[in-house]
Amino acid sequence: MSKLPFKVVAVDMDGTFMRNDQTFDRKRFNRILNQLRADGGHFIVSSGRPYQRLRKDFIGFLDRIDMVADNGSLLLQDDQIISTHLLTNRAALDLIRFIKEYYPESSIIVTGIENSYTTISASPAFKQTMNFYYPDRVEVPDLMTAVSPHDQITKLTLSYRHDFSAELEKEFNAHHAEKIHCTSSGFGLMDIVPYSVNKGNALKYFLRYFDAKPSELIAFGDGMNDKEMLELAGYSYAMENAEPALKKVAKYIAPSNNDDGVLQVLDEYLNN
Repeated sequence: MSKLPFKVVAVDMDGTFMRNDQTFDRKRFNRILNQLRADGGHFIVSSGRPYQRLRKDFIGFLDRIDMVADNGSLLLQDDQIISTHLLTNRAALDLIRFIKEYYPESSIIVTGIENSYTTISASPAFKQTMNFYYPDRVEVPDLMTAVSPHDQITKLTLSYRHDFSAELEKEFNAHHAEKIHCTSSGFGLMDIVPYSVNKGNALKYFLRYFDAKPSELIAFGDGMNDKEMLELAGYSYAMENAEPALKKVAKYIAPSNNDDGVLQVLDEYLNN
């Protein structure tokens, strides 16, 4: 790479790359992406969103970007899944049982590579949100009977009124051999994934593949599920609208997502 100090760009979606109205400047992004690739760079979408949603978000760009989906459970290149980190069927069922017993106020969606399930009794607000992220989800009477050994489960997502991710992770892991990791998106949603899964570890995979160092990574985020990603990156940006705790992790602050902060920062690097 000749003029850029980084080889790899990684961006979160909600609250970071996407505006609050779920849009981004596609024309400007196309120009930036072409400039980045002309300099030998790589662009990675690193999100808690499922890959089916990300594929819809980036129609027209899928042959020029890579993806970290489900907070690191799925990695995609050239629109093909290249790595998976899955919960076993037993762990998924144990989690459902555990959540129903200790956090009954939470609505749940179980995310699989092919199928995603919510209950008919889930809260209307939760189901409305999930309609966007999981348009093909299936509503079932009972998650315990719906999830089968053939489902490839990447994560569970819960609703919450206060963030109990650290508490849930500690309590579940104390009594189960298969460990899990809980992370909050900051939008009243919590993701539960296999223990070692996070965006930082997923990006390490891509950095090895691209023969790049962490010091050659620029990353953007707004929530604590971006923490490991920003800790890894040589150039770490929290959005102006980011959680205060994440701003303490980042080296720099980018303009807000509604001001196209990611594209602003990348433009400055590309055109200086």
